[in-house]
Amino acid sequence: MMRQGLRAILLAAALAVGIAMPRAHAEDLALAPATGPVTDGPVVVDPGALPSPPSVLNLRLGDHGTMTRFVLELTDALEFNLFALDDPHRIVIDFPRLDWSISAGQARTVGLIAGHRHGAFAPGVTRLVLDLTGPARIRDLFYIPATPTIPVRLVLDLEPTDELTYAAQMALPIGDLRPAASVPAMPVVPRPPAPPGTSAAALIVIDAGHGGVDPGAISIDGHYEKDITLSVALRLRDALEADGYRVMLTREDDIFLRLRDRVRVARDGGADLFLSIHADSMENSQVRGASVYTLSETASDREAAVLAQRENRVDALAGVPLDPEDDLMASILIDLAQRVTKQDSMRFGDLLIDSLGQVTPLIPTPHRQAGFAVLTAPDVPSVLIELGYLSNDTDQSLLIEPDHQDLLVGAITGAVDAYFAQPVAAASP
Repeated sequence: MMRQGLRAILLAAALAVGIAMPRAHAEDLALAPATGPVTDGPVVVDPGALPSPPSVLNLRLGDHGTMTRFVLELTDALEFNLFALDDPHRIVIDFPRLDWSISAGQARTVGLIAGHRHGAFAPGVTRLVLDLTGPARIRDLFYIPATPTIPVRLVLDLEPTDELTYAAQMALPIGDLRPAASVPAMPVVPRPPAPPGTSAAALIVIDAGHGGVDPGAISIDGHYEKDITLSVALRLRDALEADGYRVMLTREDDIFLRLRDRVRVARDGGADLFLSIHADSMENSQVRGASVYTLSETASDREAAVLAQRENRVDALAGVPLDPEDDLMASILIDLAQRVTKQDSMRFGDLLIDSLGQVTPLIPTPHRQAGFAVLTAPDVPSVLIELGYLSNDTDQSLLIEPDHQDLLVGAITGAVDAYFAQPVAAASP
């Protein structure tokens, strides 16, 4: 993950000269309660009208189950001091003077963050205080560099911990609080700007697999794949929108869509990422776990080939006649000279596996490749996510539970954030 321009210093006893105050003063900092807002999406600002001091453009909170994410959108990546306080538990971040461009609003408890407030702390210093619901460990802290469509974002991920760990955290340098990122250098290709009249954020298209006359897999208890995928897609939409992304769904109701129409939604919308949500089924009821598929002319294994063949036949099974346009699939598959798209799909697939593996079991070799028709947009990185097996009693019981669906959504959202935090690889010659 690219984390440039970041030099955060955790202060255990005192802050640097010019920012330091006695601990009692820091704890007694009187700021207007809960002045930081939680907004529904990014605030679009005319770059030519930005004020002279660095500005806060937006602030977002997200509850991802086992993790709470805090995101601050800024006009610049700034140096800052970050430290923790107890009695009560707080995370404090001191920035150079900031213009808080977003309007004040009522804070609310989200996950581990009970509220937040900001204000002038000392000459040239703006302090942000995050009130915690209890002891929390800093799981990750990084900047996401700006793109042509998305401003710089400071991301802080928190997870629950015990009092002893929280106390130890207060004395550690920031480098010991988060794993070091290792991102190989690669050419960067700027992403295209968002379409006119839309918010400046990446567009994610979510495809709820099957629908209408095509139920997809049917669980051992009679639950339809089409219903599970739609439920997860709607939850994922809400989570991604809360994280500042633009989102489109291929379907929001129980309707049938041809495979190429699903692809067309992504291409016509100019999507930055396409996620097709599914739940598998097989004769062996002992097999369970999630998996991720990306496009390839040659299947990675026999199981992937069989699954792709089955998914690609849903149009015919729904009584829709095939026509010559479907012959384009072969040429599109061969036209994977769109190497950047394929590379980005593979990269996102790997990130998904890492993230999903933290909340649900994975099948052996969980990242596989095959010729899925729904993944054939040559200019949109695309993945097919199998959330689990409806033929397995444990998986099917979990997949219908809202809490488990939220865990999966949190993992997918985390992978999306990680994907857009990395530069886009240029195609090799």
